[in-house]
Amino acid sequence: MRCSIRNATAHLGPAAAVLGLALLACDRAAMFEPGHAQAARAAAQIVGSYAGTAVATVATSIKTSSATCPGVLTIATQSGNAFSGSFEIPSGQGCDAQQATVAGTVQDDGSVSFTADTPGGGSNIWEDAAERTHCRLVSGSTFDGMAASGVLTATGRGVYSCPLVGTVRVSVSLQVSATQA
Repeated sequence: MRCSIRNATAHLGPAAAVLGLALLACDRAAMFEPGHAQAARAAAQIVGSYAGTAVATVATSIKTSSATCPGVLTIATQSGNAFSGSFEIPSGQGCDAQQATVAGTVQDDGSVSFTADTPGGGSNIWEDAAERTHCRLVSGSTFDGMAASGVLTATGRGVYSCPLVGTVRVSVSLQVSATQA
């Protein structure tokens, strides 16, 4: 088979040789069965500016409190499934000004997963908060959610062990909900 492909493609030119090699590389009989579609799906396109809120919920064994802050999420670039951008929360009642970068992926169904990073000593917002508060980060998640019809929602969680009066376990949930502007 190798010789016949080589001899046949020598007369057809380089484009045919590449096509022949690509077909051999696929070598999947199922691709040629009737009713079997192998359509390449494109990632959902989410580039743009989004206005919305970030709801931070902080919980200990004694108390739970939350704050809702307005913010702007900007997805500046997207290449395939990968995207990057920034978010900004202005200073306001109960909200400290924050600026961060975001980087993550979006799937063809609109599911998103990303990390956020503020300036500080860590590689993400959970590590940055541990540095600022002198708490030990127990666990921190990515932000996971959906982007569909111009709305992006995602939630991330961090758990800390903080040396207050004894050691206190603190759970932080940050929920982002924004509409494309």
